[in-house]
Amino acid sequence: MTARRPAQHQLPPPTGRQTRAGQPSRSNGKPQSTQAWAQSRPGQRTRWSRAIACVCFELAGPQISAGPWLPGPFPVPLPDGRPADRLARATYFQARAADVLYGPHDGSSACRWHRPAEGERIGADAVLGIELLRLPRFTSTRAATSHAGTAGGAVDRYLGVLHLALDRAEPVASLAAAVRLDPADESGARRRDRYAQLAGPGFQIPPAARRALAVTMLTSRDRLRPPPGNPGPWTATDGWLWTAASATPFQQFCPDTGDPDALAGTVYLSSSWRALVLRDGVGFLGLVPDRGDHASFFDWAQTYIRSLYTDVALLAVLERDALDGFANHLGHVGNRFEKSRQYRRLVNEVTEFRNVFWWENVTRHGNANRILDQLHSAHGTSRLFGRVIDDLDAFRQQVEAQALDASLQVQATEDRRSRRFEHAASIAVIAITLPALLFAALALPIQGLTSAGHNLPPWLVIALGVGTMLAGGITGAIGGHWISRRARI
Repeated sequence: MTARRPAQHQLPPPTGRQTRAGQPSRSNGKPQSTQAWAQSRPGQRTRWSRAIACVCFELAGPQISAGPWLPGPFPVPLPDGRPADRLARATYFQARAADVLYGPHDGSSACRWHRPAEGERIGADAVLGIELLRLPRFTSTRAATSHAGTAGGAVDRYLGVLHLALDRAEPVASLAAAVRLDPADESGARRRDRYAQLAGPGFQIPPAARRALAVTMLTSRDRLRPPPGNPGPWTATDGWLWTAASATPFQQFCPDTGDPDALAGTVYLSSSWRALVLRDGVGFLGLVPDRGDHASFFDWAQTYIRSLYTDVALLAVLERDALDGFANHLGHVGNRFEKSRQYRRLVNEVTEFRNVFWWENVTRHGNANRILDQLHSAHGTSRLFGRVIDDLDAFRQQVEAQALDASLQVQATEDRRSRRFEHAASIAVIAITLPALLFAALALPIQGLTSAGHNLPPWLVIALGVGTMLAGGITGAIGGHWISRRARI
């Protein structure tokens, strides 16, 4: 199938080969039943045409300034020769999400870098390229203390993305090894060291990272045969979707096929391909034979998976990481009233996170939004976001109640202070006024009351002054007490 050439700097919408009235696709002019095709000849192995994986994991390392890293996402080649660079990918995402994934459109502050990895191999898998995406500010605070000695200086947190061509003889086994990063496991420890080596000097995978997330694509040359250990009720399509999305062969773990939610994350893309979203990854499976023709639909599908759908998975990882950080921060805040400044900063970060990430649609096409919704469901991010918001809202209500109590206490204190001032003022006024009136009266020649010569002894003047002040003070105290009682009434 030949894809229509898209406009300049724009990826075409990821659709598959469609058939009329929802009928199965035809091969050699004859209709095929997908289930019959998948279950036919179960004893033979499936011959794979493509086995591609983008493995995403956390890294801590130095700030990137120059060297082998080039700014922007990995320019996955399109079948028509153009690269799936920032200009092409940004048309697919809303601006707020594009800035987080690729940095500002003016290139003023890079947050994503890439470099080729020609000739690099990890076992039987070929490394096609590597990317680094720096985590946003509000998700990167935990690296400063836990990895401060990594590069002897400033340390940032990144999401690393390895583009791998899996071993087509055993793609699921290769995928299972690629995502296993448990440091306690010998093969996992070697894989961690190899990934850090590919990233460059000063990079390491944090000890808490035990498993990577993978976005995987499998297409077969002819008919799908059931994978080894495929549970009876499942078709070959179901089995390969589950093993690709979980990166787990059935020999290691077989799910309960009676669980109605085991395949609930299935996304029906078209009659040509299908996806399954699980907690640890996204698996894409071709439903029709892939002959490997240049510029066929699966050539375009491979580009979508290595660019757009991997970016959707990165968005989901960023969201989960940020919400986990917020929840952990809330759990360690302790007395929130004593750390109100720290808590206000957390509220601001959650608000910024909500404005950037938490919208119903982050892309301009439906399939990517459906995959992101399924990742939210698998990671439980919606529930976690609701709990964080509820906790912050409960604290806001507590702060408002405390502020109201504090306001009432301040008002009561001001009332008491005002009454004390009025009381003291009344005492002072009367205590000063009565002696003044007395001495004014003594200074005036009032017949029958004052002496004409005013020859009063000093002791008498002092006694008169003290006595009138005492009388004024007592009178002022009584008056102030009476005024205060009237004010309270």
